[in-house]
Amino acid sequence: MFNQMERELKCLVTKNQYEIIVKSYDFSNPWIQENYYYDTPSNQVKSQGAAMRIRIIGDKKIFTLKTKKDEVTHYEYEKEIDTDSITDIKDEEVLEWISKLNLTEPLVQTLSTKTKRQICRLENAELCADENWFGDVIDYEIEYEYTKDHDGIPIFNEILSKIGIKYKKNCPSKIARANDYILCNKR
Repeated sequence: MFNQMERELKCLVTKNQYEIIVKSYDFSNPWIQENYYYDTPSNQVKSQGAAMRIRIIGDKKIFTLKTKKDEVTHYEYEKEIDTDSITDIKDEEVLEWISKLNLTEPLVQTLSTKTKRQICRLENAELCADENWFGDVIDYEIEYEYTKDHDGIPIFNEILSKIGIKYKKNCPSKIARANDYILCNKR
């Protein structure tokens, strides 16, 4: 089980800016993450400022529940599970996390996305470079995920200075962007 506060700074970048950052740091080999998001038909998870997913990386299946604390901090409850279906979860701890949301409707898959992720480990954080697929739409994101408490904004801004931008506030989450792209495609 992994249960902690997740603190991250993140911004959307162009493909060219993404490539500059990736070439400027010692990133790991990339891997693909498939993300399946869940909510009730009336969005009871989202209405509580939460997000729920099952992430698949190779043979690993990881359940994650995030609840928002503030603009850059989330409580994150995460655990490897043995199924890729939300309705087949038998793990008591995961079921307890879900029950704390007091949902009155069944969970259904609402979205799926793919991310090509690579990480560069820094002294107090992990720098993540993500190429995200939302159906036919691709976007690029740079994340500065804290591993120790510190003032990361000056460090993140130093990283972003290589591509001529400055951190102002977090971009929308992947799930929010996926929802936006789907709404745009329905119009």
